[in-house]
Amino acid sequence: MKKLALTTALALAALAGPAAAKDHPDHGNKAKAQAEHGESQHGKAHKCIAHGIGYVVGGTLDSGTLTANPDGTYDGTLTVKVVQANHHAKADKTTSRTYTLDNARVNLHGQDPAALKPGSRVKLQGKVTKLNKKCDQSAFTATTTIKRASIKDPKAAATEDKSSTETETETPAS
Repeated sequence: MKKLALTTALALAALAGPAAAKDHPDHGNKAKAQAEHGESQHGKAHKCIAHGIGYVVGGTLDSGTLTANPDGTYDGTLTVKVVQANHHAKADKTTSRTYTLDNARVNLHGQDPAALKPGSRVKLQGKVTKLNKKCDQSAFTATTTIKRASIKDPKAAATEDKSSTETETETPAS
């Protein structure tokens, strides 16, 4: 009795399987799928598409203003004299460059975003678009997007009062 019930259930399941496949009558029709969903990327190289790569610079602030957004991010511009750069930002090293921030997370370390202090230490992190060097570069323009910034007060001047740091030592007369 149990074997008969099990056999009947398997037979019904086997008949229901092909019926479910009929729900999508154009299953396997490649031409119709391409018409509905666009050209297939299967088998095509992706190397000539612009990719975002890490971009990190550091330096001193020449000028800049930021405005706060309701979500805690900032918009604005910063002009930075770049003294440190990673490999992808090496072209900007030892130059003064203006960066545009759009919805960037900024750590101000207590500074006023509307009146940033010139000479402040700045570190910027983001992405720059790059195209493979074997691809056609004629119509490509790299774009830099800054997503994170840190702005610290300028370091105090290294003026030491020599009289307070030096101690006089007397040499005994012999």
